[in-house]
Amino acid sequence: MLHLPDCPPTNPDCFVIPSYALKNRAEPTAPTRAQIELAIEWWQKFPRARLMMCTGDNQGLGVTNARVMADYAARLGVPRENLIEEDQSRNTLENLQRAMAISAREQFRQPTLVTLDLYTPRAVAIARKLGWRDFYWLSVFSKGEPAHGWKFFQTHSRPTLLIYELGATLYGKFAGWL
Repeated sequence: MLHLPDCPPTNPDCFVIPSYALKNRAEPTAPTRAQIELAIEWWQKFPRARLMMCTGDNQGLGVTNARVMADYAARLGVPRENLIEEDQSRNTLENLQRAMAISAREQFRQPTLVTLDLYTPRAVAIARKLGWRDFYWLSVFSKGEPAHGWKFFQTHSRPTLLIYELGATLYGKFAGWL
């Protein structure tokens, strides 16, 4: 499945944004920026909502993806009190496990996953497999852009994004995540 229609929220209180990758220690790649920017568009309509930036330092940069993402959102005008940094996860499974736990603890009623369009089917399938019910999702198109380190190929271009997602979906099925 290469496309999954959005399931938009009616009154979101939290936007969950898993990092696709960082370009360097200070800037997300184009796909991750696109996710953050889509969440901010929605946050502007629902300013009480929180933005949960997800992923630890899975690229060996010495800074978490969540921190770089939160800094980017703050530069775009989101107040720090509206930002949550989930900075321990290293992959999609952990992103969603930890986001579910935070959502439950904070009693979010409409957590909304914000992902790259090619990533949405896999992320939603993993969330459902984990038992995440009553959640929503939004997806965004983005061209690729090389990331730091080993993620360079993953995010290099739109075709490499697609190849990566197909491979990650196969791996997820093999690993039992899907």
